[in-house]
Amino acid sequence: MRNYKSLAGIEACSYLELGIRDNKNFEKINCKQLFSVDINGRAMFTGTTDDYFAQLTDQEFDIIFIDANHDAEYVVRDFNNSVQRCSQWVLMHDMIPPSVKYTASKFCSDSFRVLHHLLSQTKFEIYPMNENYGLTLIKMPAETIVLGDSSINLPFDQFQEFIAAQRLYTRDEIIQLLRNQNV
Repeated sequence: MRNYKSLAGIEACSYLELGIRDNKNFEKINCKQLFSVDINGRAMFTGTTDDYFAQLTDQEFDIIFIDANHDAEYVVRDFNNSVQRCSQWVLMHDMIPPSVKYTASKFCSDSFRVLHHLLSQTKFEIYPMNENYGLTLIKMPAETIVLGDSSINLPFDQFQEFIAAQRLYTRDEIIQLLRNQNV
């Protein structure tokens, strides 16, 4: 995310970050409205992402960045909550673990299963990056999802074969895409 703060038009956007860890990414975002959620006490809202979405009334965001719990079931919940509140882009981090080691819960976990579902079972505009642990951009509108058995039970080695056959985008291609979208 570090280069996105200089994109033309981003300063006019509202931005929500789910999972801020040490705030390094969040502090670099140059949007008109910034919101953050984490259980670590460093965010604007301290609590779970489910608690945060449950207390919202009519708030909508231009961009939502999902980087909280990376277990597939939580990523699906965050995605489903986000698509109902997002008008432009949902960004999801840690979608492509670089090795089986990174499928541990303390790293990317099994979020790769969500990306598999998105790419194989939906018609959304999806742009996974070839770096940054598979940072993935999903253009809105999108709909809520339910993972099917083929994604829920997908072994990591089969995901690696699947993702090797997919179009992955470079940082420059993503920046150009966002500039063309005037974000």
